[in-house]
Amino acid sequence: MDIVFHLIRRSRINILFAVIMGIMSGLGSAALIGLINTELHATSPVHLTVLFFVGLGAVVIASQIFSTIIVMRAGQTAARDLRIELSHRIINAPLRLLQQLGAPRLMANLTEDVAVLVESFQLLPQMCINISWVLGCLIYLGWLSWQLFVIVLIVMLLGILIYQLSTQRAIKPLRAAREQNDALFAHFRSLIYGIKEIKLHHERKKIFLDDVLYSTAEAYRQGIISAMTLFILAATVGTVSLYFLIGFVLFVASTWETITKEIVSGFTLTLLYMMAPLTTILSDLPTFSRARVAIDKINRLQKELIEQTEASNGLKHAEASVSSGKLELIAVTHQYIREGDDHKFTLGPLHLTFHPGELVFITGGNGSGKSTLGLLLVGLYSPESGHIKLNGIEIDDVMRESYRQQFAVVFSDFYLFESLLGLMGENLDHKARAYLTELQLDHKVTVNNGVFSSVELSQGQRKRLALVTAYLEDRPFYVFDEWAADQDPLFKELFYTVLLQDLKSRGKTVIVITHDNHYFHLADQCIRLENGQISGNIPFIVNSTHLDPSNKGIAAIKHAREHL
Repeated sequence: MDIVFHLIRRSRINILFAVIMGIMSGLGSAALIGLINTELHATSPVHLTVLFFVGLGAVVIASQIFSTIIVMRAGQTAARDLRIELSHRIINAPLRLLQQLGAPRLMANLTEDVAVLVESFQLLPQMCINISWVLGCLIYLGWLSWQLFVIVLIVMLLGILIYQLSTQRAIKPLRAAREQNDALFAHFRSLIYGIKEIKLHHERKKIFLDDVLYSTAEAYRQGIISAMTLFILAATVGTVSLYFLIGFVLFVASTWETITKEIVSGFTLTLLYMMAPLTTILSDLPTFSRARVAIDKINRLQKELIEQTEASNGLKHAEASVSSGKLELIAVTHQYIREGDDHKFTLGPLHLTFHPGELVFITGGNGSGKSTLGLLLVGLYSPESGHIKLNGIEIDDVMRESYRQQFAVVFSDFYLFESLLGLMGENLDHKARAYLTELQLDHKVTVNNGVFSSVELSQGQRKRLALVTAYLEDRPFYVFDEWAADQDPLFKELFYTVLLQDLKSRGKTVIVITHDNHYFHLADQCIRLENGQISGNIPFIVNSTHLDPSNKGIAAIKHAREHL
């Protein structure tokens, strides 16, 4: 079902009422012109005309206000529902699909496309007013003289035909401009997140601004200019048609015996009166054309998201469905296209087992499949073949959502929320403050009602804050993807020799993707990947001599842990 029209149907009563109000306003405006023309040619003043004039004016103004407010409210409601609906679809779509679609396209759909739809939605009552206005005027012209009315109708139909042919040609550059808009969002994202790298390299800055950003912005500009030029030229046809008809009535039809001065003045006044609504209609039509392109983009996204929506049993029985225990990967494989490689990269088949209270390191070179394995483990990627079992229960598409709730993760490209979203429990702030103190963040960040005072920190500090959130989740499985990469030696030592050991001692299954071979001896398993295959799985026995209790910083953290 077309999502846009589905949302409009939710407000159909309000929209119907607004359309009726708009029609009343338009017809009232047309009746006013007839009343004015009649009064101009009246032989004596009619006092009742004043009451009609005031009444019609009140109807026109009131109906216009009501219809505009009603549709404005309905439009904003539709925009909210559309954004929430798309957000639901995005959340329920597979991660791999979202990565393929890209953040710029999703942002453009959620922002610009929805905004264009709302804009066109809110023009609806004014369009109804203007169309009713024009129709009312045409009815009045037909009543004055059917011969002149036929001529007016023929000229207007020719103008509409020319306008339609012109605007059809405008759709193509409009679509091209919309595609360039996706590229612009991507470039703006690069500008914001890559500002340090751009500032540090003059040639990069020059090429980015002049070749990358400017060329895309120029292509967008050219597309919009081409489309809008065609719309403007097409709209001019309507204005020319009206002036032609006014001139025809004044200088040609006025010489006909059957055409009186009252008819001439009525036609001239009415055609002039029609110019404003016709101009507004023609100027609003490009917005509806843009809305047509936006609807196509949103519906295309909607179709892709619906086709690959993940199955889910919800979280109602999450704890009953899956529970902590032995995690097994049995002949699991996953394929994807790597950057700069036209061939599919295959991870696996993998045969791995993880136990509670176990510390596992995953290592290997860049592009070996470590992060992909991490995403498979936490259920964000689905295996093409093989099975994942948790505590003997096979994780299928229906179980995957519940399975994910067993993991607390800090990704290498993690996102840090400004609050402890979704976390509940007694003394949450107290626990968070204790962790902040342990990780030496208490002088930078405070927490109040689950909201951090700031997340504007260095990358290493942000990772420590993300670790706080992961600790507070208190889940059976912990996965850390290159967490220590941005940490100074003290926190790197603390992470491997204290924090991970603490999680392990609490019965957690801890999986760490790392290059820090200096700490490999601490792991119960050390899994090495090469080109998607396991090249080694070495069990280790933790050597307690490597846990240096004399380190004052680590000892202090242990002490804080004991009193948490």
